[in-house]
Amino acid sequence: MVVSESLPRARDIAAKLESWAKLSFAESYDNVGLHVGSANRVVSRALVALDLTPDVVDEAVQIEASMILTHHPLLFRAPPRILDSDFIGQLILRLARENITLYSIHTNLDAAHGGVSIALADILGLGDISFLRPDSDNSSGMGAIGQLSRPQTLDAFMEHLRIKLNTPVLRYTGSTDTQVSTVAVCGGSGGSLIEAALEAGADVYVTGDLSYHGFFEVLGSDGDCRMALVDAGHYETEQHTENLLCSWLTQRFPSVDFCRTKVCTSPIQYYIP
Repeated sequence: MVVSESLPRARDIAAKLESWAKLSFAESYDNVGLHVGSANRVVSRALVALDLTPDVVDEAVQIEASMILTHHPLLFRAPPRILDSDFIGQLILRLARENITLYSIHTNLDAAHGGVSIALADILGLGDISFLRPDSDNSSGMGAIGQLSRPQTLDAFMEHLRIKLNTPVLRYTGSTDTQVSTVAVCGGSGGSLIEAALEAGADVYVTGDLSYHGFFEVLGSDGDCRMALVDAGHYETEQHTENLLCSWLTQRFPSVDFCRTKVCTSPIQYYIP
């Protein structure tokens, strides 16, 4: 088979992504970049998913993708062994057998301009969007904050949120008749930014993975809420990352078919009687 000279290699796609979401933006605990396979793999089709699961690998094989890009790293921590009896091990071995290169772009994409949280704020229709917690020179940051086009009750905002994120469940604290106009968001696990949202004057902060005790952080000395807090789910607040990456990469590599996975990779299900 003759390989088209116009097709990029995995390393080219990685370099382009890292010119946007620099590796230095990633949190110290994170593990991002090329994780499995060859950097020299020629890429004509790539599959984009939030997580790597067996179903995602099956889909990649079926559509003949030579590269998979995920937001969450499979190799978040170094595995002590690579065995086909382990969840991570069998995925790595399967990728190697199928000659599929795996790349992950995680907290560096969270922190980039136009990244996960900025895109989430845009999906919710916010205006005047900026980083919730910018770094010293505003070259990167975490979370996002913006304004609704007009004030609305928390109840109406949560219905808007439920529809936009296609989620059946929202966990929240605050009075449903409170008027909200300034909205802070963070895709994924954003409990560490609650204080930043309070200091920024947000009326409501939307994120995922909030703990029981996290909801107490917005209570004042009188027990009243200083800011409404909504847990919309980790997957639900980051699922748009798949479209974000597909769109961004397609503009820069028009010869490559970037496909969003058809698999819902969230392991969480909801029981709604």
